Amino acid sequence: MTDESLRELASVWLAPVDQVFADLIDKSYRMTAGAFQIEVQNVIDKIPNMFYLLDKRAFETELENEMGQAAIKAIKENL
Repeated sequence: MTDESLRELASVWLAPVDQVFADLIDKSYRMTAGAFQIEVQNVIDKIPNMFYLLDKRAFETELENEMGQAAIKAIKENL
């Protein structure tokens, strides 16, 4: 896996969670420090439950592709 393909995968896989953080950054411009601190804590509290938001299919597909390529390479090397 190249650095570029890893970045592409991360972009797709993490997109739903990225939106949460993008919203947080947007709020940072519009909120008082105290209100923003509360909002940050709310996001921190939600992080363990954000796993279900991740695009697991994108990660799964890339992992399967990499495993397949590694298996083919191993077979070729042992012929």
